[in-house]
Amino acid sequence: MKLPPLIYNSIGKFLVFAALEAVCLLLIVRNSTVQSSRVMEGVRTVQSFFWEKSAAIKNYTALRGTNKDLVEENARLTQQNARLREYITRIQGEGKLDEISSQIRGGVGDSALTGYSFTLAKVIKNTLNTTHNYLIIDKGERDGVTEDLGVITPSGVVGIVRGAGPRFSYVMSLLNLRQSISAKLGRGAGLGTLKWDGGSIRKAYLTEVALNTEVQKGDTVFTSGNSSFFPPDIPVGKALSYNIEDGMYKKVEVELLQDFSNLDYVIVIRNEDKREIDSLSAINNSYLK
Repeated sequence: MKLPPLIYNSIGKFLVFAALEAVCLLLIVRNSTVQSSRVMEGVRTVQSFFWEKSAAIKNYTALRGTNKDLVEENARLTQQNARLREYITRIQGEGKLDEISSQIRGGVGDSALTGYSFTLAKVIKNTLNTTHNYLIIDKGERDGVTEDLGVITPSGVVGIVRGAGPRFSYVMSLLNLRQSISAKLGRGAGLGTLKWDGGSIRKAYLTEVALNTEVQKGDTVFTSGNSSFFPPDIPVGKALSYNIEDGMYKKVEVELLQDFSNLDYVIVIRNEDKREIDSLSAINNSYLK
């Protein structure tokens, strides 16, 4: 495309003007120390501006790598923190097991606990707002926890392990309509079945208690020892009142000693003779078929 002559003339005049200005500036710089200093100062100012902008651009482009390093460092520190927390929990847990075991033995007696072993577990999840409540604990098969083991605290019975994975286990809570345990009123007679009715998490009922059993408010309800899940004489609750059912049995309202809304650690209790006891019970069941 050919430009008009007027534009050519304008460009030519501008180039001549620029050349003359450059010559003038060169003469001034060479022949005047003051002017030379001011010009160099201006040049340095311009250079500094571009150097500053260049450094800012480099720093910005380096942020991605810096951010990646920070993320990796944060992940490493988080992992270390988790390991330390696990270590501290394990150390505290070992002391907690000794403490709780001592409390249980003090309340029940060593003779009643002969043949039982204990595993401390931390409660990971604990439901309270359904009629089929359960717990998840942080011990599983690799810790020796299997199905059908009792779970207790120094305050009473919590439930029974109904499923075990490698690292965690499912515990059917006593606050579950499908759960019941054998219990007794006092340390003597008064056998019955302790079962939650879906109401208050602090109450359960001891049912099928013989009519001739004396019931007093404040009487302690204990595990009976008639199952392989729990040893005898572990306190479970206190009798509040009773009524007669069908003219045949007493139904005792029981205030549970264990506050299920405040469960942190529990103990899985293993009856070392359970397998033999269950196998003998199976023989009897085979005759009933």
